[in-house]
Amino acid sequence: MSQKPLVILAHEIYGVNSHMKKIARLIKTAGYEVVTPNLLGDGEVYRLQQEKTAYEQFTKLERLKTGETIIQSLIRQHAGRRIFVIGFSAGATIAWKCSSMPEVSGAVCYYGSRIRDSLDHVPVCPVLLFFPSYEPSFDVALLIKKLQEKQHPDLEIYQFDALHGFANPDSVYFDRAVFFKTLSIIKNEAAKLPRPVL
Repeated sequence: MSQKPLVILAHEIYGVNSHMKKIARLIKTAGYEVVTPNLLGDGEVYRLQQEKTAYEQFTKLERLKTGETIIQSLIRQHAGRRIFVIGFSAGATIAWKCSSMPEVSGAVCYYGSRIRDSLDHVPVCPVLLFFPSYEPSFDVALLIKKLQEKQHPDLEIYQFDALHGFANPDSVYFDRAVFFKTLSIIKNEAAKLPRPVL
């Protein structure tokens, strides 16, 4: 019997919070193995109300860079399996960058704002990008336009009439309808891939 496909979850600046744990349970229920490494360090986690502190720590300690190294190492450890990386916000940027690794079968990126710093990146697997209608730090429509101009054959981009955090049930911006829409898109895309032996 083949191993189950592996999903690696790359979290937001908050760490492995209740949102990540809920997503992990959802994915396990779908028949996948899930790994959620803490990119912040031993047990460090922040509440959504601590956004300013979480952001300051994340940037000061260059956790985007260290997080990418952690996820890449985990991917290499599991080489030979079907591996998918799902990331949220900062984790989405990590998932985007990991999509160039030959070991990765697919990536899903929720509101990865720093993808704008890696526009020359070339994915080698199917990638789904989910963006909100608006971000205070950059022009979402312009980023989408620049990504579309690259004409990556396996890149699917969706923009929803929702705000950053729409996929997090703990966020005030959670949009249940949009979240389930994204799940249906993921399910449809997964159906196009060779069926895993569970």
